[in-house]
Amino acid sequence: MIYLITGNPGTGKTLHMVSMLAKREDLRNRPLYIDGINELDSDKIPYLPMPEGCNGSNWHEWLPDGAILVVDECQRYWRARSNGSKVPEAVQAMETHRHKGVDIYLLSQKPGQLDYNLKALVGNHKHLWISQLGTRRMYEWQKCANPDSRADIDLALVRGYKLDKSAYNLYKSAEVHTKTVQGKSKWLWLMPVVLLATAGLSYWGYAQFKDRLEPEQTAAAQADASPTGGGGGATAPHQTPGGDSAPAYAPPAEEVKTLKPEDFKPSMDGKPWTAPAYAPQNTAISTMPYPVACVKSGDSCTCYTDQATPIRGMDKGLCIDFAENGIYNPYRTAVQSAVADKS
Repeated sequence: MIYLITGNPGTGKTLHMVSMLAKREDLRNRPLYIDGINELDSDKIPYLPMPEGCNGSNWHEWLPDGAILVVDECQRYWRARSNGSKVPEAVQAMETHRHKGVDIYLLSQKPGQLDYNLKALVGNHKHLWISQLGTRRMYEWQKCANPDSRADIDLALVRGYKLDKSAYNLYKSAEVHTKTVQGKSKWLWLMPVVLLATAGLSYWGYAQFKDRLEPEQTAAAQADASPTGGGGGATAPHQTPGGDSAPAYAPPAEEVKTLKPEDFKPSMDGKPWTAPAYAPQNTAISTMPYPVACVKSGDSCTCYTDQATPIRGMDKGLCIDFAENGIYNPYRTAVQSAVADKS
């Protein structure tokens, strides 16, 4: 099979290839030839020197049956060519490479750099990518795809990956394993400020509400304590027709509830705090998962609450709109909005 691994410099293409050669059992005990990877440790990864005058460009003339060929920066040999030009013999030979039982691993930066006929023969394509937040992702297809195409990205098998540090010393990297510096999204820097401002506004709003509520509660309590007749003394006992005083009315004692096993059965599976025994605390909701910040990174987008937690189930299109154009919050009062603008 023909395998293709692509990615910008620093994404770890060569390191990933070396790691596979060192760890995968199916790549061992076969003749291995390397073109373009410098100073590979032959003790850890046994490989054969290419015959004199031979390299990846003429592999079909010398590569033995059942062998593995790895060509790093393969665009050196099979760069994209103009329409109508002659197909290189090595590329033509790849059309029947399975007859020889060989596997060819090709590494390059972008599929667009490569010969069209060669790309049409690729049976497995991995593309390594680093986001602006520094996260690493691997996209995989069973053909050569275009990593810059949204349609192809949607069809890819996507997973995170880490650099295999154990493979660092197995070869000499042209990149010297330098850390790739990524420009960070502006939302990454603005998010802490937004969260702090939101927390401050929430506390200010709570304090204002509490200041208005306490006088009303005090007045209501005083009204309940006053006599129903408007006088200033205690309520007189009720007089019976015979002149005797009846005892003052006493409210019935509250019934003491006995807890039962079913009181602790959650109303929502997997969420024990929704059990009836915890009412009314579990229904006293004082906030909601409304976004205060949204971060778009590559093809993903995530919105966050004022508690810095990601919002699950958020519509991706709305998330991207918030990240690019800002968030309008219809639930904020005019006073809160004014304070937020000043901050």
